[in-house]
Parts: sequence; structure tokens; C-alpha cells
Amino acid sequence: MPLAAALLTACQQPEPTRFEPPRVLEGSPYVETGDFAGIQEHGLLRLLMVRRPDAVTHLPRAGSPVNTQLRAAARFARSVGLEPVVVLVDHFDQLIPALNEGRGDLIVANLPINERHREDIGFTVALDRSRQMLVAREDDPIETPTDLDGRAITVGFDSRFWHAARRLQDQHPGLELHSLPALSAQRKLDRLAAGDIDLTIVDGNSLKVALRYRESIRGVFPVSAETGIAWGVRQDAEELKAVLDRFITQRKLAEFDQRLRTGDLPVIKQERTLRVATRNSAANYFVWRGQLLGFEYELAKRFADELGVRLEIVVADPEESLLELVRSGRADMAAAFLTPRSGRNGDIAWSRPYHFAVKRVVTDVADSPIKAIGDLSGRRIHVPRDSDARETAERLRDQEGIDLQVEVLPAGTTPEAAIRGVANGDYDLILVDDHVARNAAAWRENVQSYLEIGEPIPHRWAFREDNGQLQAAADRFLGQTYRSEFYNVVYSKYFRDHDRIREFQAQRIDLGSGQQLSPWDDIIQRYANRKGLDWRLVAAQIFQESGFNPNARSWVGAQGLMQIMPATARQVGVTGSIHDPEVNIRAGIKYLDWLRDRFEDDLRVQDRMWFMLAAFNAGVGHVRDARRLADRLGLDRDRWFDNVERAMQKLSQPKYYRNARFGYVRGHEPVQYVRAIRERYQAYILWTNDCWPSCQPSPHPTIADFRKAAVPFGPGPGHGAVTSRAN
Repeated sequence: MPLAAALLTACQQPEPTRFEPPRVLEGSPYVETGDFAGIQEHGLLRLLMVRRPDAVTHLPRAGSPVNTQLRAAARFARSVGLEPVVVLVDHFDQLIPALNEGRGDLIVANLPINERHREDIGFTVALDRSRQMLVAREDDPIETPTDLDGRAITVGFDSRFWHAARRLQDQHPGLELHSLPALSAQRKLDRLAAGDIDLTIVDGNSLKVALRYRESIRGVFPVSAETGIAWGVRQDAEELKAVLDRFITQRKLAEFDQRLRTGDLPVIKQERTLRVATRNSAANYFVWRGQLLGFEYELAKRFADELGVRLEIVVADPEESLLELVRSGRADMAAAFLTPRSGRNGDIAWSRPYHFAVKRVVTDVADSPIKAIGDLSGRRIHVPRDSDARETAERLRDQEGIDLQVEVLPAGTTPEAAIRGVANGDYDLILVDDHVARNAAAWRENVQSYLEIGEPIPHRWAFREDNGQLQAAADRFLGQTYRSEFYNVVYSKYFRDHDRIREFQAQRIDLGSGQQLSPWDDIIQRYANRKGLDWRLVAAQIFQESGFNPNARSWVGAQGLMQIMPATARQVGVTGSIHDPEVNIRAGIKYLDWLRDRFEDDLRVQDRMWFMLAAFNAGVGHVRDARRLADRLGLDRDRWFDNVERAMQKLSQPKYYRNARFGYVRGHEPVQYVRAIRERYQAYILWTNDCWPSCQPSPHPTIADFRKAAVPFGPGPGHGAVTSRAN
């Protein structure tokens, strides 16, 4: 398989729902030192790992970083048509020789990227970052390196942990150093907790996993600098590295935060993110010409802005309960024209009403007019199973004596799908909210709505019952916003302005449809793939720069889709008119690649990309200034969100920019720029399914399909739905 095809295939092959552990071999069945083409001839991807003498099985413990990396490597292998197999070696120091001798193809061992290893092997882009940590029992009083005299550290002999302990011993001669057989991090921590050893050293990412279920140990202080964790490949395996890098980059960038969080407004403000569960529909949330739109989306975004936090949209599967997402802590609130129903949600609190709607009957345009309740006699009306529409229809039948056959729609049928069923002749009548019926009537010529039934029903936002502060804030916001100029303009856009509604529907992208995001998708994909960038990330940036307008021009002379300066195109060696969309995109992507190379290659994939985008907006120098300032402020200089972005904003203040090498910058601009691109990018992932191993199990992918793709490096602790973020 050629490299270009492999790059594409790595992101298209469906994968099993359940993870199947790879076979374990005691030795390699053959020797192969070639690149990706040579590996493919054998049909296997040999994953080199260290044998764990203490392990019950040959494979690492579930949940550990090595297990997580093994699962990801196996998924990669299967995505390119190879069978993953594990080839075991006895010691860590045997991994690199085995790789270079052709007894394996990929080292999967929580491998740190360091200069010593770079002399012998190549590395993929970073999967993670970690540092070695000294670990003690929870009741141990040790706090600083000065407390090490008279203590003993136990680690594997001649391991990287041994070398870290030797450095400590050089500084503190009273420290004893004990060796033990090569044990997994979890077994070392077991022995520490049991009191069999005094102190030990493990990788920080292994310790983080252990602390989820252990209360008897604690990390004391780091004993090494933080460095990237990657897979190892032979130095001349450039094609294999290219395929792996693209696989890792796209999956790591697209990972969704699935943590459960049930805290009230103070926690939301502390974490600076409001998570709102909703549904993909013309009324709630959708993509149109690259924009994120929807009445509930715009209302929730305004609320998040007033709270001073980012908006994270949690898109529920049609069959998934929005209230369950809220209950579980996967979302903070739900917004989708919801109606409280007595006796069914006692643990849910509701906002004040922000919208009222009556029920309306929708039928085929060729049907006889339905102008009175009596006209429903002898008809079949289709309604969702657990809905106020069903209650209304059954009341007409049972209490008012209408000869009406009430039929339940298939589980997960959205109002839009029900209307489509009427248009296609699948359903006789349906009963939907008035605003949904009016939206459909504006762009569907083959359906019509008649007969308002019942009184207007209030729609409200939903919250956990114990999140009273968030509910109170929402009530204040809705009280100020309902029927305001903002509310009326937005409401008209989605439910009254028929020309605009028709325009939205004509170019609206359906979830998982694979429809084009822009007229330039093919060009973006071609050049992004060459540089190992996710084309959807580039598309999100292009929308931010120009709104997909190839004739856009800024006041400083930046031009075209990617707002490239002529000098920038020349800098990256691109000739031709930057007014030509293809030339402009090629130059912009080459410049992105150049910017990415200005930042360390062992950074987390995500943060290296966010730094790249911030530099595109503000310049490399200002991003470096912000990283230095973050360090001085006690923030993580290697993480953009909530760390370097906070330092960047301070560089517009004299107190900080006077001491910065590149001086003043309007720091809020790159911060908003990166946030907006990230939000749009993660939404684009939901609306495209051309590059996900688990997005194609059926012609109509569900949110659950995207969910499986959204947790590629191991099982997450959270609930199901997928997300996109807003600033």
C-alpha cells in the first residue's frame, strides 16, 4: 500500500466495538528492518514491550499508561490492515537493540523522548508528557530532597529510575539505593503501600492512574524534568513514522473531555467551562457554511459569555436522554426546548420559561385540510414514546372521544426525521411543537401544518437539583434576555425569517453525513495530509480567517482564504498569485508547518498545535514570551489552555510586557482566536465522518459512533456524548 493510501486508510477502517488484545509472542517470527512497505509484506505490526515477571498475564494492567498505549497501537495496526502482535523482551535496555535488529517494528513502553535515545531511534509525535516522581506512603512525613538522608529508594537495577536515584544519591550521600527485579510501576507501588520498601520512583502518568484507586501513597516531588512520551521507530522508517504521526495527531487533537463533574457555579467558573447538552437539529445546534448555529446554541453561548466561561456543547445521541447526561455529571445543564413532566424527573431542577409553544398537527400537503379536532377522526397520528405530544394525542383519544389511532415513533426519531417521514409518506400525521412546524413549513413544500392543539407549553433549561446557584444565574439571564432585542433577532432568524431558514436548510450539514464543510475541502485535505495536519483543523482556521471567502483582504494586506501576506508566501517558498485559492492554501499550510517546527517536538500534540495557531495569529515571539511568563507565574509553560493563554492575556499590561522580549501584544486576540478554532474544529469532527475508524458502522452514524472515536487512547471515565467547545 503506498504511503498516501496508508495515511488515508489509517483513518478510515472500521474497528471492532470491543478491544481485542493482540497475540503475545515470545520472540519475533522473522527479521525485518525495512520501512512501512516492508512491514506490510508480512501482515504484522510487531509491538516491542518489556516482559513483566510480576504480571499475571503478559500484557500490562488495564488502565496503565502502557496498556493505554498498547490499545492505541493495536487500533492503529488494524486500521491499516495489519495484525498487531506483542514481541516481549526481558529488560527495558533490550528494546532499542531489538528494534534496530529488525525483531520488532514499534516500541510501546511509555518511552521518554530524550537525546540519549535520539542517537539510536526515531520517535513519533508525543503521546503524552510525564516526569519521574518520588513516591512515598501517605503517612510518610518526607517533603523535600533534604529529607532523604537515612532513607532508601528501591528501583529496578540499571533502569532509568535507577539513574535518577543515583543522581539523588550524589546530592544526598546519606540516601541508600536498593535494586529489585524489573517490576511494573503498579507492582512497585503495591510493595510500597504494603511497607515492603521505603521509597520508589515511577513515571508521573503511571502514578496519576494509581492515585485514582489508592489512598495509601502519594507523589512527593519530581526527580526529572518533564519530557514527551512517544513510540519508538527505526530512524530510517520515515513512512511508518508519517502514518503513525498522522494517526496520533488526529486522535489526540480530537479527544473529548469526558470527565464527570457535578459541581455548582463556583466549580464551573473555576474550570471556566459550561457544558450544555443539546441535540443536533435546525432548532438547537447545527453547522452551516462552516458556522456553528442554532437557537439554543446562540442562547447558551450568550449565557456562557455572561458567566465569563467557555461554552462546551455536548451533543446527545437521538436515543440518549439529555436529563441523564445532566444527572451523570457529563453536562451541567440541558437546553433543547425541554418540558418538565411530573413524576419523571424529581432530581432535576428547571429554569424559568424562555419559550412557549402549542402543539401543531403536520400532514402531507396533498391531504385534506385539518381545521378542527373532528377532522382527526379515523387518522393515525405518530408521536415519540415518552413525550408530552403522546400525552396530548392520548387525551384527545381517551377524554375527548376522537377516533384517533396513536402510534409510537421508533426510538430516537427526531422531530425533523418525523416531518421527513410525513413528506415521504411513511407517517400519516405527526404532532410537533409550533416553532418546529413553522421551521419545516418554511423550507419543505410538501408538508403543511394545521390545527393548534392545547395551550402553550413552557420550555425550560434543566439542571441538577443541587446546582441551585447555576439555576439562579440562568433564571436571572433568561429574565433579562426573554423578549429582548437579542432574543427576538435570534428567534426570527430560526423560526420566522423564511428566506434565511431556507438558506440554512439548503447548505446545512447533517451530522456524520460526510458533506463538504467548504468548497475548498479537497484542496485543504491534499495539502494538510502532506504536512501531517488534520484538514478539519485547517478548515476551522480558514473559516476563522476568512469565513471561506477567497477574496477576503485585511487592512494590513493579508489576503485570501488563509489571510496570507505575500512576503509570508515567499518565505515558505510558494510562488504564484495568493489570490488563487490553491496557492493561498498551500502557502498557509506550509507556513503552519514552519510555525509548528518552532516549538519542541516532544510537546503534547494538542499543545504544539495550539501554540502553532497562536503564533499564526500573534507571532512566534509573543508566544515564546507568554510561555516564559507562564513559567514565572507558576503556570505550565507547555500547556496552552488555562496556562499559557492566561499569560498571553497579561502581555497587554505594562507590568508584564515591559519585561517581555517582544513587548506589547493584544493578548486577548490570540486567546479568542485559538478558542474559536478549537470549538469549530471539534464541531467539524462531529459533522464529518471521513477519517474515523469507528464512524462508519452504518450509513447513518450516531453520536455513539463518534463517542468511540473520541476516546482513542483508552477508556475514559465519563459518560457518552461528544462535545465541541466555544470560547
